[in-house]
Amino acid sequence: MDLRQRFDCSSTARQVLHGQDLNGKVAIVTGANCGIGFETARALALHGCLVIFACRSMERAQAAIDKIKQERSAAKCLAFELDLQSLASVKLFADQFKRRFKSLNILILNAGVFGIPYSQTADGLETVFQVNHLSHFYLTLLLEKPLAQSAPSRVVVVSSESHRFANLKLDSLDENTLSPSSASWYWGMMAYNNSKLCNVLFANELAERWKTKGICVYSLHPGNMVSSYISRNWWFYRVLFAFVRPFTKSLEQAASCSVYVRLPMNWAELPDCT
Repeated sequence: MDLRQRFDCSSTARQVLHGQDLNGKVAIVTGANCGIGFETARALALHGCLVIFACRSMERAQAAIDKIKQERSAAKCLAFELDLQSLASVKLFADQFKRRFKSLNILILNAGVFGIPYSQTADGLETVFQVNHLSHFYLTLLLEKPLAQSAPSRVVVVSSESHRFANLKLDSLDENTLSPSSASWYWGMMAYNNSKLCNVLFANELAERWKTKGICVYSLHPGNMVSSYISRNWWFYRVLFAFVRPFTKSLEQAASCSVYVRLPMNWAELPDCT
């Protein structure tokens, strides 16, 4: 048996998708207007997939779509408003999608925030926890029916190796640990680490629960210190990311991780969900 690895860390999303025909497939990418999300959405759209840009800013989402259409005018892209700081917005997005589409082949939970000061969302929850984890959790559950309708389908959670540095413990896991009620209990980096661990635990549990439905669920680490827009909220991280940029993956290389685990080479064959 040939066990040689077909792709590695230098592979790009478009190289991974080379030869794939995604016409007739529907994908949702959260945070698709910039960074890894944009490169993921771009690669899918350039291979025929209809991509929903799930973004908070419709102006930025449309600008990203226009950029792809300059490259390929026939690319199929739509912008749907999704504000992960509002659970009501998540519900409206899911309802809008289900009114227009009966099935969903690929769900990419990519959007996230990092290095921000303490704040709460309109739902009274700590922002990093809700944006990076809880709203994506809610969105996925709301989209169970269209995902099952198009089985084999895939859900991919963009997590991070930083989940290994989380401080969550089973004997002290409570709402205030996950979503601190005040700034005195908050450290931005640890909030991010904890949210990424939540991503991994969520993906692992959902993979087990949904494997009989033909829905495969994965979490991934896109690469260390990838030069994306996630560092924009604090000057220290912007300087750090700029310094290490020559030694890290490009955005399109980071996007290749998501594309690879999402797409079975033969859509007619149910992928292994174990």
